[in-house]
Amino acid sequence: MELYDNGQIDGDTVSIYHNNKLILSRARLSDKPITFTITIDANNPHHELVMVANNLGSIPPNTSLMYVYAGPQRYEVFISSNEQTNAKVIFDLKE
Repeated sequence: MELYDNGQIDGDTVSIYHNNKLILSRARLSDKPITFTITIDANNPHHELVMVANNLGSIPPNTSLMYVYAGPQRYEVFISSNEQTNAKVIFDLKE
């Protein structure tokens, strides 16, 4: 997965939790990707990513663009969060 600031680069920072475990802390979003990998398989088919806005940057709300790569497929996920609401992306393996 790749995570970018969506729109204008304005100083947004986020923390990312994967299945309630912190995997990125106060990462600054920019035009350069923040890259991380999760493995989804039959033994672990359900995954939740929660993005917590550490700040709103200079242009609220905190927005990001996530590219999800699954084999040859690429998906775009537009994410928005603020001081009251976190963003959650759920992945479930479908056979």
